[in-house]
Amino acid sequence: MFSGDADADLRQLADDPTFPHRDAARHAVRFRASGDVADLVAVQDDPHPCGMTDVVFALAGSKRPWLNWVPMPSEAISNIANDFGGRRARGEQLEVTGLGLSAAEPASAITACRRITGPVDIGIAEFPPPDIRTPVRPGRYAVWRYDGTEPVPAGPAPSAAAVDLAREVAGEPWQSPLSGYVKAAPLGKLPLDDLLGLLAHLPGPPDTPRWQHLARSTPTYWYRLLQPWVCLGILHHAADQPWVTSTRREVLVDLALGVEDWVADAALFALVTAAYREPDLRPEVRQLVRARLDAAVAANRLVTIEESLANLMLVTPGCRADDRALATAVLARAEQDDDEDEEPAPAPAPAPVPKRRWWQRGG
Repeated sequence: MFSGDADADLRQLADDPTFPHRDAARHAVRFRASGDVADLVAVQDDPHPCGMTDVVFALAGSKRPWLNWVPMPSEAISNIANDFGGRRARGEQLEVTGLGLSAAEPASAITACRRITGPVDIGIAEFPPPDIRTPVRPGRYAVWRYDGTEPVPAGPAPSAAAVDLAREVAGEPWQSPLSGYVKAAPLGKLPLDDLLGLLAHLPGPPDTPRWQHLARSTPTYWYRLLQPWVCLGILHHAADQPWVTSTRREVLVDLALGVEDWVADAALFALVTAAYREPDLRPEVRQLVRARLDAAVAANRLVTIEESLANLMLVTPGCRADDRALATAVLARAEQDDDEDEEPAPAPAPAPVPKRRWWQRGG
C-alpha cells in the first residue's frame, strides 16, 4: 500500500476522496512541510482515531529526530568509542589504556565508551560551570552519582531477565512514539530498580545483524537508543496510579531535570510521548522540555544534549512560537558550528582545534 516515500504517500492519502482520514493526512502533509507541531498534534487528535490514524502519524514523523529515531551521540568520548569500536569490529587489534577530556561529558557517554573499549582511565581536566554533576532540580530519583570526577550508577545492576527483555524490546527504532509506547509495555512490568539499572549500567546490544553492522561504525548508538526505550517502559510502571501522584511521573520528571545526561532527554521523550496520548499532560510537559532547553542554552559552555533537546522541543505538543524560535536558533547555531569545524584552515596556518571539542589519547 505504501511506497516508502512518506511525503508521496501522505499526499496520495490527502487527495484520496475515499480515505476517511483526509484531514489527518492533510495535517501530516503540512507538518512535513512546515514543521509546525500543531499539525502533528491534530493528527493524533483526529476525532475518529483508529489504526490508520496511527499510520498517518508514523508517516508524518518518518525519518524525523525523536519521532522516528534518536539523535546520534555527539560527544568527543562517543566519537573516540565509535572509532575504536568500529576498527576493532573490522578486525584491528587495538588497546587503549587512557583517555583525556578537556571538560566533563555525560555519564552515559563515558559509560558507553567503556562498554566498547573495556576498562579505561578517563582523565577530565575540568568541570566548567554549570557543573554537569549538578541537577537542574534535585529530586528523589537519580540513576547517576559521582565519586569525585567519576560517574557511578546510583543503584544496582538490572537482572538478567531485565537485560534480555530490554534487548528484545529495544532492538529496533520505533516507527513512531505512539507505537513505541505500545511496544515498550512489557518493560513496565519490571521492578523499578531494574528499569533504573538498565539506564545506568547499560547492557550491551543484542547479537543481531543490525547491531553487528552498527558495531563497525557507531557502536555507541545502541546505548543512546536503549535509554528512551526504557523510559517508555517507565511510562507503564504502576499504571494504575493516578498520573499526578504516580511513581512513573515522579521518576521521569526527576530524571528529566537531573544531571546533564542522555537520560535527561530520554525521560523528556517519554513525557512528550505521554503528552501526545493524554492532552491534559501537555502544558506541564511543554514547561519541562523548555526548562531543560533553557538550562542548556544558558550554560556558557558546550552542552552535548542541547541540539537533541531543541529537536525534542520542536515536536512537543503545545510548543509555542517562542519555544520554536529558541529551538530553531539552537539548531541553526549547531549547523553553523559544524560547518566551521569542517572548513579547512588556510595554508600555511595549522589546523584549528574544534571549539570545545578537544580530546587526547593518554598512554
